Amino acid sequence: MPEYIIICQMRLPLKETLKNIQYVAFIAFVVSLVFSESVKLIALYGFMIPVFFIQLYRREVRIHLGLLEYGFIAFFLTSVFSGLFASDALEYLKGLKDVTRIAVLFFIAASLAGGRRIATILRCLYTATAAMAVFGIVEAFRFHKPLDLHMLGHYNYTAMYLIIVSNALIGTIVFSGIRTKAMRVAAVFLLFITITATVMTTMRAAFVTLFIFLAIVALAKRGSIISKALAAGFAVFAIFAAYVFKPMWTKLSSGDSLIRRFYIWNYAVKVIAQTRALGTGLNNFKYTFPATIEGGRSIYDAHSVYLNAAVQSGAAGLCSLLAIGIGFIRRWLSISGGAFEQEIKYAALGAALVIFVGGIFDTTLHHETGMLFSILTGFMAGVRVPQRDGSSDS
Repeated sequence: MPEYIIICQMRLPLKETLKNIQYVAFIAFVVSLVFSESVKLIALYGFMIPVFFIQLYRREVRIHLGLLEYGFIAFFLTSVFSGLFASDALEYLKGLKDVTRIAVLFFIAASLAGGRRIATILRCLYTATAAMAVFGIVEAFRFHKPLDLHMLGHYNYTAMYLIIVSNALIGTIVFSGIRTKAMRVAAVFLLFITITATVMTTMRAAFVTLFIFLAIVALAKRGSIISKALAAGFAVFAIFAAYVFKPMWTKLSSGDSLIRRFYIWNYAVKVIAQTRALGTGLNNFKYTFPATIEGGRSIYDAHSVYLNAAVQSGAAGLCSLLAIGIGFIRRWLSISGGAFEQEIKYAALGAALVIFVGGIFDTTLHHETGMLFSILTGFMAGVRVPQRDGSSDS
C-alpha cells in the first residue's frame, strides 16, 4: 500500500510537468510563427510533438474522433499517397512537411487543457502578430511597397494570416467577457494594428472574410449595441484605410488578377481531368506543364484551395478537405457554453472563413496560415461538448 501511494505521488508531478512543458512550448511556437523559424522548429519538434506522444502513451490526453478528426487524418494520408505520382520528390517532401505540421498541430491543440492557458496563448499570439505588423507597416511605408512579413512570405499569405488573427481578436473582444476596460482597449488597439497591416498587403479576398465574419458576429449578438458598434466601426475603418492607402485602392479598381485566376483555374481543371483521381503530388503543380503568367513567373499552385487539393492529391484529397470543412461546421454548431467556449468557437470560425471562403480565390491551407487554422480549430475541437445524458465529451 505505501508503495502504491509513492508511485501515485511520483506520477502526478510528471503529469503536471508535461503539461507545463507543452504550455510553454506552445507559447513559444505561436509567438515564433511571425518572428523566428528556428524557435518554431525547436518548440514543435523538440518539445511539443515528443510531449504529445508521451502523453498519449501515458493515456493523459484523450482524442475524440469525429468527422473533423478523420478529415485531418485523411488529409495527411492522401498527401502522403500523392508522393507516388510526384515529378519532383524534393518539392513533394517540402509539401509533406507542411501538411504534417498542419495535421499534428491540430491534435496537439485539441489535447491542450485549461481555459486560462489557452486564453494566454491567444493573447501572446495577438501581441506578437501586432508587434511584427508594426514593423511591416514601417517597412511598407519606407520602401513604398505592399506589406509582407518575412516569416509569412508573399503578401497574399501575410494577409491571410493577419485576417485570421484579426477575426480571432474580434471574437475575443466580443465574446470573451474581458472585464477591465484597459484590457479591452488594448485588444482593440491590437486589432486596429492588424487590420491596418492587412489593408497594406493589398489583398482583396482577405477582406471578404473579414466582412462576412463581422456580419456573423453582429447577428450572433443581435441584442448587443456594443458588438454592432464594434462590427460597424471596424468595417468602416477597413474601408477608410483601403481608400487612404493608394496601392489598395488601385488594386480594388483593377480586375487583372481575377482574369489571371480564370486562366489558372481553367488550366487546373485540365490537369485534374488528365490525372483524375491520382493527383500530381504535393507542390508539383508547376511541373505538370511549363505554364507561366505575366512576367515569366511559374504557376506554383491552382490559386484555389479546392482545385489545388484536387490537383495535388486527386479526388481523395479534395474529399478529405471537404470532410474537414463539414466536420468543422458540425463541431462548431454543437458547441455552447460560457464566455471561453464562445471566444474559442468564434476565433476558430474566423480562421475557417479565411481557409474555406478565402480559399475559393487562393490556396490557403498551407504554411503558417494552415498551422494557425489547425491550432484554433484544435482548440475548438478540445472544447467539451454537452451530451444528451447531461455529461460532456471532449
